[in-house]
Amino acid sequence: MAAPIGFEDKIAFVWKVADKLRGHFKQHEYGSVILPLLVLRRLDAVLAATKDSVVKKAEPFGGDIGPGQDKLLKRVAGHSFYNVSPLTMKTLLHDDKNVAANLRAYIRGLSPSAAEVIEAYNFGDKIARMDKAGILYAVLGDFADLDLRPDVVDNAAMGYVFEELLRKFSEMSNETAGEHYTPREVIRLMVDLLLVDAEGIETNPKPVRTVYDPTAGTGGMLTAAIDRITELNKRAIVDVHGQELNDETWAIARSDLMMQGIPPERMRNGNSLTEDAYAAEHFDFILANPPYGVDWKGYSGPIKDEHTKLGWTGRFGAGLPRISDGSLLFLQHMLSKMKPDGSRVGIVLSGSPLFSGAAGSGESEIRRWILQSDLLEGIVALPDQMFYNTGISTYIWVLSNAKANGHRGKVVLVDARELGTKMRRSLGDKRKELTGDAIAEVVRLYRDALDPELHDPRVKVKGSEEFGFQRITVERPWIDDLGKPVLKRGKATPDPKLRDQEDVSLPAGFHELEEEAQAKALVESAEAYLESEVHPYVADAWIDHSKTKLGYEIPFTRQFYVYAPPRAVDEIATEIRTLQKQIEVGMEGLGL
Repeated sequence: MAAPIGFEDKIAFVWKVADKLRGHFKQHEYGSVILPLLVLRRLDAVLAATKDSVVKKAEPFGGDIGPGQDKLLKRVAGHSFYNVSPLTMKTLLHDDKNVAANLRAYIRGLSPSAAEVIEAYNFGDKIARMDKAGILYAVLGDFADLDLRPDVVDNAAMGYVFEELLRKFSEMSNETAGEHYTPREVIRLMVDLLLVDAEGIETNPKPVRTVYDPTAGTGGMLTAAIDRITELNKRAIVDVHGQELNDETWAIARSDLMMQGIPPERMRNGNSLTEDAYAAEHFDFILANPPYGVDWKGYSGPIKDEHTKLGWTGRFGAGLPRISDGSLLFLQHMLSKMKPDGSRVGIVLSGSPLFSGAAGSGESEIRRWILQSDLLEGIVALPDQMFYNTGISTYIWVLSNAKANGHRGKVVLVDARELGTKMRRSLGDKRKELTGDAIAEVVRLYRDALDPELHDPRVKVKGSEEFGFQRITVERPWIDDLGKPVLKRGKATPDPKLRDQEDVSLPAGFHELEEEAQAKALVESAEAYLESEVHPYVADAWIDHSKTKLGYEIPFTRQFYVYAPPRAVDEIATEIRTLQKQIEVGMEGLGL
């Protein structure tokens, strides 16, 4: 997708301003200086039209602004934030001897919700350091000249500016790959996939939809959801909610939402796994790109307590994944936010949650619950090299608790790995992108997957039980020195050295059976496997059904494996002989 006009110019300008910090700040600190200044300049530009009216209305309050006055000033400003200081980013420079004091006064004039954003950067310390270094006036002067008026830089363009600057600053500070941002085209694809079966948006005269992102980053997914839903229906009301752990990123997300007239309290700070800011709320659409492979040992206490004490009444009843990767914790949290009458969930994950963990492990049990509950609607494999700080394979999972009748019990797999287009200029590790046509193609394949007329090798439709298996333990008798089985209480004693484990597919329609019928079907299918696959070779083997474990994995790439027959022996031999002759000729030329 093409960046908005002026995107590169704004980035280049701000990046050049960052050069003034060299020698006074370490590179990993640049973001905590430049980003809040960018936020201040944007707020300054957005509020310019109503600035004088707000200052005049606030004069009688004398700095004593309560809830009533706050509401009034927001109405006068025309936004969910305001600034009662008579100063602007330009006028605070008029007194070059008191620039630091003027800037602090300007920030104190911000409405509480806006002031919190700047405070999250610990910006007071940055002001003092720039003032001491003698660069504050020059840096502020550059930002005062940066034209960020909404009619010059719209919200979409501002989002790109934030995204690119975050990428650059994050690379400097070596932050975890993908922690703060998701490429815009990936967000667009995810939103479009969530809207595939979202009834009523286009036909409802004035639909209201709620959207939630528990790892909101800079708020890009929420903004994309607003844009796409209102594109489908201009009368739609989209209420977005988000939570973000990183203070600076949260500050950017909150400021970006504020600029769109969204109440700032909709973007909350904190770890959604341990401090759920929306504990009692549920949403129509839940989407996220949580950090990949993040160790959750440091905050495991509350999560383990919730799992143990609340069980299925909490968020993590299905199980806990290994401590080294919390991806499936975020997925369970998101599923707990679904409305009883139907919600859709979209999440970007690495390949690990598809298959990590043996039968009976936390990961396997979480997949088991999702598949047995028929929540998984589909998975789309993305091209590699799509993200800024990592080239690993990634997948979009789509989940729903209100599948259409024809989709129940089925999972759609779409292989979009070859639909990436190589970018003319790489952005970090991001070397590929999805064009608008590619996104439309993926959505078409996903939407039409159940159409019997669709015959496309990039699409597979599987029954949910096809991803499950039972891991059986096959025993063989312990043989004594006389060649006879060792008996204990009339039964053969198993020999641990001869013990083997096999994976047996679940019976067809397994998920539709009652629990007692499931247990019986498992035993029957395991015994049938023993009879056909084991006894012809080892007649005295038996299954210890007490050791049987159910396992679930989604071997995505295996579903799309295409067998390539080996080359003919004669062809290989001819090639070898040709190479040998070439080597002999070369050696003769060397006089060997």
